Amino acid sequence: MDFAHIGKRSGTGDDPSAAAQLKFLLQSAQAWRQLDQAVKQHLPANLHPHIRTACIDPDGSLVLLAANSTAAARLKMLAPALLPQLQAYGGLIRAVRVKTVPKPSAPPKQNTLKLSPAALEALADGADRLQHHPGLAAALRRLVGKYQK
Repeated sequence: MDFAHIGKRSGTGDDPSAAAQLKFLLQSAQAWRQLDQAVKQHLPANLHPHIRTACIDPDGSLVLLAANSTAAARLKMLAPALLPQLQAYGGLIRAVRVKTVPKPSAPPKQNTLKLSPAALEALADGADRLQHHPGLAAALRRLVGKYQK
């Protein structure tokens, strides 16, 4: 694997053209994907969704982000065995550091259900007919009330 592009800030070099910069960016992205795959290849499969490869510090420390404290603790235990395997891919990595960065929670779901006036009328009519099931009739009336404008 070629990790020559990892950690570089700019790929302009002698050729400041947009094409050269785009090529450098694509090569960097590919190198990061390969490094992330290499890291996950040496970890148990149940850790994969909880681990992300973040960066390589100037001192050569590979920073791995764990989504929770359990994954971080497990990764910290595995890091000493992981380091020699990652060093085999190139001389860039001298240490492995683990940081816990929780994944952002999903935004609350918004109810976008819209009921037509005909549907609301049918539900209200159904509630009136369900006198022998007062709980169900009350639930239908609440539903109608919620969606009436």
